[in-house]
Amino acid sequence: MEATPIIGASLLIGSSIFIYIMAFLAVMAVGGYLTYRTSPKQKQRREDKRNSGR
Repeated sequence: MEATPIIGASLLIGSSIFIYIMAFLAVMAVGGYLTYRTSPKQKQRREDKRNSGR
């Protein structure tokens, strides 16, 4: 009977780590999506600056 609290605690810790990983992946996905949307515009601006400088 002493093993059940330990299993419950390990499951609780594992689920919390899983939730943290899911939240981290969600933040990374949103951040990557926003940077992917804004990056092409910035690249075009940089290329325009290089071409105008020449």
